[in-house]
Amino acid sequence: MKVACITAVRNDRLFLRKWIDYYASNFGRQALFVILDGLDETPPEGCEGVNFLHLRHRDWQSQIGNVAMRRAAMDHARARAMSDLARMLWRYDYQAVMATDVDEFLIADPARHESLASFLAGPRPRHVTLSGLGLDVVQDLPHEAAIDPARGFLQQRQKAVISDAYTKPILAFKPVTWGAGQHRVKGRNYHIDPDLYLLHFGLVDYETAMGRANDPKLVAAGWGPHAKRREALFRKVEQVQAEAGDGVFDAARQRLTWSRRILAWNKPARWREAPVVVLPERFRALV
Repeated sequence: MKVACITAVRNDRLFLRKWIDYYASNFGRQALFVILDGLDETPPEGCEGVNFLHLRHRDWQSQIGNVAMRRAAMDHARARAMSDLARMLWRYDYQAVMATDVDEFLIADPARHESLASFLAGPRPRHVTLSGLGLDVVQDLPHEAAIDPARGFLQQRQKAVISDAYTKPILAFKPVTWGAGQHRVKGRNYHIDPDLYLLHFGLVDYETAMGRANDPKLVAAGWGPHAKRREALFRKVEQVQAEAGDGVFDAARQRLTWSRRILAWNKPARWREAPVVVLPERFRALV
């Protein structure tokens, strides 16, 4: 299967090189399409073969002064750009397109698949999109040191919070229109595959996550509530007894499949008491 992987990035210092290395190991660098959000952005060195697309950063500086684009508006703009790029790629014989944030890594369960590429080389799914079970990987502050970017993330982090927000339909097999943040596909249902997990690493390092979340420009642009949710997840991982992931994954998929809000039927309903889990040992070498 010919697969393309799309992301968009601005002011990243931690994730892009990992994103490139991971998805290139599955599909090759020529399958990667990175939207650089801002003419001031530069691609990292040593990434020859990756397709970089420079776009002007859309902010409101000319209208309201030196204030960053509102978070919701930025998420919608990025989703539209990714949807438009994906539609073009389908015209060039791509059979599947993934659209992820730069800190999101879709994995196939290594107990059943050699890699994400081997999962996609199997029988073609009957659904238009697939979601992995969302896992928000969080630093356990009392027991885990700051992240070392030179080492694998999952060699350094053991815990995650099962996440409705990151159970996202990022893998599509036909042209679709993603909503803001790729949290839903407009006008279509979602389907959680039992062999897929979406690992979100935005909270993999406390200083990185909270330093950016507390940036005054970002707070002014509407990131304040997001920062509070991030801080709450760090506290949750400290305080809640973690369960073995394999013991709750199936039940979590069932809940996130059937628990929905009427006005947001095509994404999982919010799970306020989602469990903290210990990630399976077999995941350690994947990212």
